[in-house]
Amino acid sequence: MTGKPNVDMEEFWNGEGGLKWVSLDERLDESLKPFGAEAMRVAKVATNARVLDVGCGCGDTSLDLARRVGPEGYVHGLDISTTVLELAQKKARASGLTNIAFECADAQTQVFRGGEYDLVFSRFGVMFFDDAVAAFKNIRTALKPDGRLAFACWAAPQENPWVQVPLQIVARHLPLPPPVAADTPGPFSLSGEGRASGVLTSAGFTDVTVTAFCAPFVVGKDVAEAVRFLMQLGPAAGALAKAEPSVETRALIATEIGEMLKDFNTAQGICLDGVALIVTARTP
Repeated sequence: MTGKPNVDMEEFWNGEGGLKWVSLDERLDESLKPFGAEAMRVAKVATNARVLDVGCGCGDTSLDLARRVGPEGYVHGLDISTTVLELAQKKARASGLTNIAFECADAQTQVFRGGEYDLVFSRFGVMFFDDAVAAFKNIRTALKPDGRLAFACWAAPQENPWVQVPLQIVARHLPLPPPVAADTPGPFSLSGEGRASGVLTSAGFTDVTVTAFCAPFVVGKDVAEAVRFLMQLGPAAGALAKAEPSVETRALIATEIGEMLKDFNTAQGICLDGVALIVTARTP
């Protein structure tokens, strides 16, 4: 590979992607919280631990980790996007926590002080590397001997109703983009069978475990919010953006998604199942 890695992702997350993520921050954190909580449970976050939070986004996981490790511990949130980190830093100041810091950097290329962290954690922040093996090799250098890695990444799109159901409606009206290669940087780049374990083993990790975890994925408190969310984020939104439909077609798709979502109304809000992979590993 030549040139600077992850340029496309850096541009996206410092532009449209970061702005959209910030605008949907509260909804996203509520939707993703169960998956992050399961990854933290499996990680067994210890009091006084030093933790690196990769792809920390708007900071909610970093803040949760900082509370778990206590005042003698430390959390370093790392993200490629200055846009999301501005909100993360604002939240940290409001929290009063003093054991947390954020940095704009690329985990694939960041020069870590060797053996600094007990745990590297990520909630859906490690699927966007140009070269996943190189990235995880670099991340491994940040860990102490016998240090631990724990992250949540998405299972395959076809296993996630929150992806498939709205996408099927879009497909009634618009041509879908052709499938991308399984290892293309993006939300599902670690979802292929054996993909996550193969990447981590090649990167020098041991004791790799990959476990599917299903939880309700709340797409909105009501149908209107859920329609807005699904038409702004995820593969259905991506298909809409590529096809650039007419105002009338877009409105028709929104109406049909809204009708479909009525069947998923629960006490929590509008919920479709989400399936993630909870991945753990150790340094040798």
